[in-house]
Parts: sequence; C-alpha cells; structure tokens
Amino acid sequence: MTSRLTARAIMPSAGRAAALVAMWVALQGEVTVGNVVGGIVVVGCIEALFPMGRRAEHRFHPWGAARFAAALARDLVVSSWQVAVAVVRPDADRIHTEVISVDIETRSSLVASLVANAITLTPGTMTVEIEPTPVGHRLAVHVLGRIDPDGFRDQVSALERRVVAAVSPVGSVQPVSDVPPGNIDGTEGST
Repeated sequence: MTSRLTARAIMPSAGRAAALVAMWVALQGEVTVGNVVGGIVVVGCIEALFPMGRRAEHRFHPWGAARFAAALARDLVVSSWQVAVAVVRPDADRIHTEVISVDIETRSSLVASLVANAITLTPGTMTVEIEPTPVGHRLAVHVLGRIDPDGFRDQVSALERRVVAAVSPVGSVQPVSDVPPGNIDGTEGST
C-alpha cells in the first residue's frame, strides 16, 4: 500500500510558516538575511519532523471570547484575593486541599485544553490530569480550600460553556447561554 504525497501534505500553510519565521526573527532580536534564512530552515525542519495531523476545526466567536476573558479576569481577581487571605489568615478550611474529578461534555481536545488551562491559571486550582472519555473529557483538579464538590463542578460546567461560546467546534450544536457569575473555585467571593 503506497501513500501519495501531495504538495498540501508536504508544505505547511503559508500563513503558519510566515508566522513561525516572523517569531523566529523576533526571538533573534534583529532582522537580517541570516535570521530570515535560519527561520525558514528551522520552520522547514519543524514541519518535516512534526507534520500537522488532521486538525479539529473550530470557529472563533469574538463576543464569546470577550465574555470568556472578562469572566476569567474576574475569577483571577477573586481567587487571588482568596489565596492571599488563606496565606495571611490560614485555618483548616482555607488550607484544606483535595483533588476533585470533573466531567465535561465537550469532545473537542482544544475546548477541553482551554478549560483545563483556564482552571490552572486561576490561583488556588490546578488541573493535574485530563483524559478523554466516551462522552467528553474528565479533569482531575487540585483545589485549595474546603469547597462543595458539586458547586465546583457546576462552576467548571459554566466555564466550559463560556469556552464553547468563544471557540466552538465546527458542525456541533453548542448552547451559548448566559453563564451565572461565580468564581472557578465554586465560591461567590466571600472570605
């Protein structure tokens, strides 16, 4: 069985290649012929050694992304405050840690990764494992502070809805509903 290589299979997309070469030149600190040629060689080697496989297609929704970014910024501020309070005034409930298993519905690896990274970015929480399941993905999340596991799962579901509203898989019917406010760690901001 022989496979036929096409120009599309061998050559990277021009936009991606140009962006990678531009990044290479920016990292070098100055635009020179040598840096541009070196960038082209490096990009060619990267594409030859690590070809892009079949990619899931997603649609970017600017308004949903803005809502996601605003909610994430709010979560960052509230969680940072809660972690600061836990450090300054520790008690058994504030310094309690546990790992909570959370199932998310998306089958998209990109959406699952964005959810996991948004959780990890938020102080007091860290995604320690992500695995695909037959119906979506399962996240194992380490949390600081004694929280209601079901409330935390609800907050992660709300986060997932915000991510899907920002970046939805093509061909899927994803609900874009208003998401209730709340911190990613399942609390409403009280200390």
